[in-house]
Amino acid sequence: ARISTLTMNVEKSSTKIQELETARDTLDKALKESRQSLSVKVKELSEMQLQYHTEKRRLDDELSAFRKANETLNEKLKKEEGEKAMLSQKTKSLEDTNLSLTKTIPVKQEEIG
Repeated sequence: ARISTLTMNVEKSSTKIQELETARDTLDKALKESRQSLSVKVKELSEMQLQYHTEKRRLDDELSAFRKANETLNEKLKKEEGEKAMLSQKTKSLEDTNLSLTKTIPVKQEEIG
């Protein structure tokens, strides 16, 4: 009877060991798949980060070029505004001279005539 009990206990233990080994194998397989999936996700993330940095660098370069172009245009605008003001002043001066001459000519004609 004792041998029979020991044999039954050995069989139960053996069955339990097989169940645990099967569970371990299943968990190992799941772990391996998770690691592979994680590896794929890490690679995808790395590629996305590279794309992000490349795009950010491109946009930063465009922004810098835009700022330089804007600065150049602002300088040209100020210069043209200065030239416009100077031309406006010259035009006013010429108009004043013309008005003065227009008034002077009839007086001189009267003096001559």
